[in-house]
Amino acid sequence: MKKSKLTIHLLSLVAVAFFLFIAFGSGDDDSDLNKDGTPKTERQKEVEKQFSSWDGSHRGLTKKIKESMNDPDSYEHVETRFRDDGDYIFVITKFRGTNAFGGKVTNTVSAKVDFKGNVIEIVSK
Repeated sequence: MKKSKLTIHLLSLVAVAFFLFIAFGSGDDDSDLNKDGTPKTERQKEVEKQFSSWDGSHRGLTKKIKESMNDPDSYEHVETRFRDDGDYIFVITKFRGTNAFGGKVTNTVSAKVDFKGNVIEIVSK
């Protein structure tokens, strides 16, 4: 009987430790490192701040897209890619939304964005 209770307590402790590890990570903060282990530059950090850590969307471009949509509440982010072009960041966002006829459509928008996150120019819709 004692062995059974000890086993249950031990398993409970392991389960709690596992969930804490999953919830809070291993404690290693690699946010200042690139995938190859080299440190990120201040410029890289500033650029990355413009993107949602949740879904990778660019906050400024998402706002502009929603402003031009028929039904902004139907906006669904699919993917966002970007490149640093020196004077600006070139951002490409793919998203879904409801059109004027009520159908779900997928669109892509490209834009030039400044380093403060402001959309300079919509390049293509």
